[in-house]
Amino acid sequence: MIKRELSITELFGVLSVVALTISVFSNAYFYYSLDAIWVMSILSPTFYIFEILKVLVLMAGSILVVGFLMDIFKWMIKKSYKFRQKKRFKLSTQNILTDCKYKEIFKQNESFQFWQTTFVIVICTIIVVLFTLFGLIKFNSMLWNSFLIGLTLGIFTNKEIKKDKELKLFVFIVFFALTTCFSAQIKLNDIEKLPVAKLKNDKELINWYVLDGSQDKLILLQQSSRNVIKIVKFEEIDRIISNKK
Repeated sequence: MIKRELSITELFGVLSVVALTISVFSNAYFYYSLDAIWVMSILSPTFYIFEILKVLVLMAGSILVVGFLMDIFKWMIKKSYKFRQKKRFKLSTQNILTDCKYKEIFKQNESFQFWQTTFVIVICTIIVVLFTLFGLIKFNSMLWNSFLIGLTLGIFTNKEIKKDKELKLFVFIVFFALTTCFSAQIKLNDIEKLPVAKLKNDKELINWYVLDGSQDKLILLQQSSRNVIKIVKFEEIDRIISNKK
């Protein structure tokens, strides 16, 4: 019982540290890109929770998309065995292949793994390029997507990564780092969609993007100049206007 409690406590501690690291790293990349890393010093720990969820959603999304496409390819191969007499991947001369034999083919056949990887890359490339052409994502986001998908695919298919624990840990750290940077990049790309704040007693009528909020303060970015950041209290705000259309 004591061992179980200790293990749960340790696990909770590790997850808390990892989650906080995710959020700190992501926000550090974001504010560093704006040349305002000093903003990190005023953020409270509760501020980071939403960023943690964003990063976890991106990681889960990348894993689910790649895993889904890999399963689709397996399903297509199974169907091809039933309708073709000439089979590209042979393990047995029998006409009927059991699920066990299918799994053995998927696991051992290098040709299968090559075409599965090619299939996933082609489909993901088409999706990402279409999203970019239709303006759903920007070019730099396309690059981040490519890195994440490629790394996720490597985690699933590369035998060396599966065997070597140290290499696996290194790859997961890189995966975590890329995901946090991608989360921050999405935020940078969507700055123009952020709410706009109007300040009281502002004779120049300057518009400010609302970047974040921390306790009783708001972090504002000047709309006309991306290198001017201001920290104000809520009572200094006259009104906030949504940019959503």
